[in-house]
Amino acid sequence: MPRVDFDVVVHSVFQSAANLKLQEENRLLTLLASDATDLPQGIRLDTPKGFSFDKLPVGIRGICRGGILSLKNFSLIMDLRKAKYWNDNLLTVNADMANPTVITAWQSVWQLLNDRQVNFGSELIARDLLSQTSKRSALTQRVSKSLHNILVATRQFNLTADNEIDTLIGLGTGLTPNGDDILIGYLAGLWCTTNGKTERLDFLSTLSEAVIRLSNGTNDISRTYLYHAANGHFSSRLINLTNAICSGSDPEHIQSCAESAMQVGHTSGMDVVSGLLIGLIAWTDAKYIAKRECPRNPLAC
Repeated sequence: MPRVDFDVVVHSVFQSAANLKLQEENRLLTLLASDATDLPQGIRLDTPKGFSFDKLPVGIRGICRGGILSLKNFSLIMDLRKAKYWNDNLLTVNADMANPTVITAWQSVWQLLNDRQVNFGSELIARDLLSQTSKRSALTQRVSKSLHNILVATRQFNLTADNEIDTLIGLGTGLTPNGDDILIGYLAGLWCTTNGKTERLDFLSTLSEAVIRLSNGTNDISRTYLYHAANGHFSSRLINLTNAICSGSDPEHIQSCAESAMQVGHTSGMDVVSGLLIGLIAWTDAKYIAKRECPRNPLAC
């Protein structure tokens, strides 16, 4: 919660969530039903079974005073004074991408992801982002070109221009466009692999600042996720998957976390996981990054 007193406008509503836009700010707060996924901007409410936010009128105003949030002309009052602050993040994860157990976990999720994308008929396929096959969709080609240049900049610790980030932000369709989802996942992968190294931390800081600066190129919902990703904060589903990979969890747990993360939205979950897996290996010695050539298993390059 940003502060004790604030004013909001209902931005958008869904069955298990409602987005509130803070006045004089370009980010959102999200009211969540009791069984919804935790979000970095989320406020979880103790909602009764069968409750839905979709009856909230978009555009109505609300005020929060002394921790009590109410919406004008609507019989919903929320006491936020004892709300628990969910602040889970990836700032303390130090993934060892040379560890065979971690590599095996990564490979299993990579396989699950690509199989799911193919079976689902997704326009973006993770392995095609790292290849030059002639069968790639137009969207894949655009994302791949920008992502390749960002990968090279990442490995060289040298982000010299905003062009590639600007191209990705807002690219695609949906509540959170494909390019934004890829960037969110990619940032998650980098946050996990800085391992306290100054060069990596400095580069990630520069990249994050650029993402925040350019995030006005997308919609309010996606901009909120990009802002939090740039600060190391992500949804609980993505954090659970990331922790499972980086700790080399057992296959059953990894699969469960991967399925949960990939099921978000229409293709958003799969796109975010694509970015995560690529970000996790951005600072490895995999030669495919420079050549843009990669078989089904990138780590076999």
